[in-house]
Amino acid sequence: MKFVLPILALFLVVASSAQTPPSTGKQKTSFASVREILTAYPNSKDPATRLQNNCHFILQGGAYVISQRGKTQDIALLLKHLPRINIEDSTVTTFMNRHGAARFTDYYYMLQAMKKGEEFDAARDGISMSTLFPSRPLNHNDYAKLKDIFSHHNTLLHDTYLEKMKFLFQNNGCPKEIAELQALIESHVADSPLKQEILKLYAQYAPLGEGKPAPLSPLQDVDGKNYTFADFKGKVIVVDIWATWCCNCIEKMPKFMQLKDEFQDNNNILFLSLSIDRKSAHGKWLKAIQENHMGEMLNLITAPSENSNFEKEYLVVGVPRYIIIDREGMIVTTFAPGPGPEMKALILNTLKQ
Repeated sequence: MKFVLPILALFLVVASSAQTPPSTGKQKTSFASVREILTAYPNSKDPATRLQNNCHFILQGGAYVISQRGKTQDIALLLKHLPRINIEDSTVTTFMNRHGAARFTDYYYMLQAMKKGEEFDAARDGISMSTLFPSRPLNHNDYAKLKDIFSHHNTLLHDTYLEKMKFLFQNNGCPKEIAELQALIESHVADSPLKQEILKLYAQYAPLGEGKPAPLSPLQDVDGKNYTFADFKGKVIVVDIWATWCCNCIEKMPKFMQLKDEFQDNNNILFLSLSIDRKSAHGKWLKAIQENHMGEMLNLITAPSENSNFEKEYLVVGVPRYIIIDREGMIVTTFAPGPGPEMKALILNTLKQ
């Protein structure tokens, strides 16, 4: 996704940093097998040492699983010996602070999910951006992690994940799973400017939640005819928000049109493209429509007038972005998945309603 405005990019750090195993005093930066990790961090009778070893085991075990893409057979051995920890414990918090709270937490929840039977790709962190793995939508593991973190009283993790919430709003909006976290944040997180910033985001994104009326900013077609989404009431509306300067948008447009063709015999659905190009780029927009063979689709652009607040109303900070509106003019999602199986399934489910 190309971004119109700078956003917070939170990258998952997966390289294992040098550690000092508390039981052996030996320094090791990486491990070639799970058995090496078990040997380096054995289960101790001393509670303090045992907890330190458990934290190191989680950190190094998570790094090992990431490096192996979750594919080696000895990961089962690691999961068998995976300890549970109390994330409110002061010793654990100190360890997180020293070695990276986000990294440690990502590894811990990933390993716990895999121990419950989740596949690696579903268990690995989907909240932060990573250069190592393809991005994936947030799933039940990610939401469960956020719920657990905000249910506990750990100021370090609260600050870490409140910061990540900014990124989540910009890229996912406020689906019901995120909305359900608001009460926890209000009741369990100490007041701070960061907390107030997140609560403000909740207020901003609330009008774009599922079941809310779709905002009706004026739009124009290639002939200058004005529209709003209300003109298409009675049809499921699938919108591709794009811009001529966005290479990623152009690259994905054929997939959007291909999905449109799959529904060409269904009169209850409308696919349209919506450009956020400025008035000065109007000619470039018309040319891009021709060059990309988009003429068979309704192509709209934000109306060049003071009354057009589309980007503000829909909080568009990056494109491409996809919107689905039901036949009653109510929002299904303003952060739909890109054209593909997931979008198709969402459309089919909306058509059934």
